[in-house]
Amino acid sequence: MRNLVFIGDLQRYTNELEKRKKQLERLYKQADQYHFLELPTVHPQESTTYMGIAIVNLALAYRLGGKRQHLEDAKRFMDTVISYETWGNAHLVNVDLSASWILFGLSLGYDWLKEELDLNEKNRIREKISHHARIIYDYRRKTYGQGWSTNFYQNHNWINMTGLATAGYVLAKEDVMANTYIEEAKENFSRVFSYLPEDGSNYEGVAYWRYGGMWLFVYAHLLKVQEKINYFESSGYLKNTFYYRLYQSSGDYSQQLNFGDSHDRHSSHPPCVYYKTAAEYQDGYAQWYGNMVLERFLQEEATQSKVKPGILPEAAFEFLWYEPTVEERPLTELPLVRCFEDLGLLCVRESWKEDSKVFAIKCGYPGGKKQWETDWRLLKEEGIHCFSLSHHHPDNLSYIFARGGEYLTCEDGYNRNIFPENHNVILVDGQYTDVSNVNDIYVESIKKRLAQNETEEEIKGYYAGKMTAYKQEKDLIIYQAETSGIYPKELQMEEVSRLFVTDGLAFWVFVDICKSRLPHIYQIISNTDQEAEKEGENAFLYPMKTGNIHYEVYSDKPVKWETFNQKVVSVMTTQEPDKVCRTDIQTLSAKSAEPQICQSFYQCFIFEDSLAKVQKIKDGVEVQWGKKRYTICGNGPISIHVWDEAGDEWQYQI
Repeated sequence: MRNLVFIGDLQRYTNELEKRKKQLERLYKQADQYHFLELPTVHPQESTTYMGIAIVNLALAYRLGGKRQHLEDAKRFMDTVISYETWGNAHLVNVDLSASWILFGLSLGYDWLKEELDLNEKNRIREKISHHARIIYDYRRKTYGQGWSTNFYQNHNWINMTGLATAGYVLAKEDVMANTYIEEAKENFSRVFSYLPEDGSNYEGVAYWRYGGMWLFVYAHLLKVQEKINYFESSGYLKNTFYYRLYQSSGDYSQQLNFGDSHDRHSSHPPCVYYKTAAEYQDGYAQWYGNMVLERFLQEEATQSKVKPGILPEAAFEFLWYEPTVEERPLTELPLVRCFEDLGLLCVRESWKEDSKVFAIKCGYPGGKKQWETDWRLLKEEGIHCFSLSHHHPDNLSYIFARGGEYLTCEDGYNRNIFPENHNVILVDGQYTDVSNVNDIYVESIKKRLAQNETEEEIKGYYAGKMTAYKQEKDLIIYQAETSGIYPKELQMEEVSRLFVTDGLAFWVFVDICKSRLPHIYQIISNTDQEAEKEGENAFLYPMKTGNIHYEVYSDKPVKWETFNQKVVSVMTTQEPDKVCRTDIQTLSAKSAEPQICQSFYQCFIFEDSLAKVQKIKDGVEVQWGKKRYTICGNGPISIHVWDEAGDEWQYQI
């Protein structure tokens, strides 16, 4: 039996069908569903990515089970896609996502089913693969240095180059360009894996990590099978990125903390990636998570997720990447806190129980610190433009909180026209950066500053957000970040910072400090699912099914309060302009009653069932929780005192 592209020795898998029974049943069920799917004879307006992965599922199902229906349906899908003159629509026809999903699937279908195809079928499919592979290759060569060709941190690059590489391996002895395609992809991904952050974080957010990040695993697997080049051994990103997803799970695990472009809170689970992580690193936590998602959340995400082609089509990867010898390990063995420093992302859980409180806050460089430094270097040394941050929102100092499956704070979801006020940020005279209502807000801001005769070195030096402090002592967590460089230079901001203090999420306190050379109106924003109920002059109640939250704000200067509703409506893809994302945001904000040079805000979130109490003291607040007492004082530096149950005292200066 010949080795198959992407699989290698199929016999290994056929010998383990019983051990992979659940994954096999999933594959067969998914393959059976394609039988009833009517395929359009004319290329449709919507995405056609599902056609490519359908071929993969059907071809593998046939090779494992020999069911004739699966073979005939695989041929039906292949015949349909080769009948289309073009792959994809809207912009970048033939050279972007739809084309590459199809190229990937058609290539594997051709290789895996070659013995079942007659001469005419082989010729037609091979010619179509060669035709579209050459189009994608020529486009990358023509646009090298611009667009997805060198956007090494972006999902378009990963998907398109994986499709090209797969075509190359399949056509190895049938197309003189095949090796060129293989080497082109190897050169591309050698850069990608060296540029990705070691901590596994992804600036596009969990939803796009789930969509595009999966393809990093697909290519790494392909290369390992075909050439025994092992990025799983050398890449810190691949090793750690499962934890980036895990620590942004909602308390009940069914949803995620939706920073960045997120179609919805359910669009986040790729069990195939969990299985691959488990297999490559003998990671029992990932094995547990993959099995749990497959058993409990598969249909939920399949029906509620707005990501296309969705979770169900990945059945073939789940089967191939599942390693039955890896034993599950309980998440309770893991720490409750993880900090992803490249992105400035802190994730905190109360516990690993399904009713747990979960909190995350982020503040960092556009795209993350490693990308920020690499992109400027490549621009200077090679003239390559890598910046493409369209899925990265203006959310420095923003935070998300959920308890169980219920959310307090919210983000704006998938939004092609981004407004900072849709996030829990700090505004200065109503501004966050010097552009708004654009898609790629950081890139457009940088372009504007370059047009105003600022140098690249100047912008690189100051235009950033970053963590300035991070401490953890048992359940006590202290995090501070600063982002004054993001704001328009004419505001002359010297500090825009947020300090976060909590003890096991029984409560938390923000200390927000704003300083400038000029007087401004400073504004803190709380965007939530629930509308706040006024309890006092500066006190509000958020009614929650999982436990009410009291919210109090103290400031060293007078404030004015505003409440309003934001209805965010956004087109998610140019391929389907009628398909929109709708997000309903309840906004509560406090802002300076009159312009100030500097102003501090103390935001206190107290959980009713924790029995914690908060009161204002001179220059700060005091929190009493059981026998513990905390004082947080100052306008920079900030002094934090903690007295534990035994009366012992700890002091921190931030």
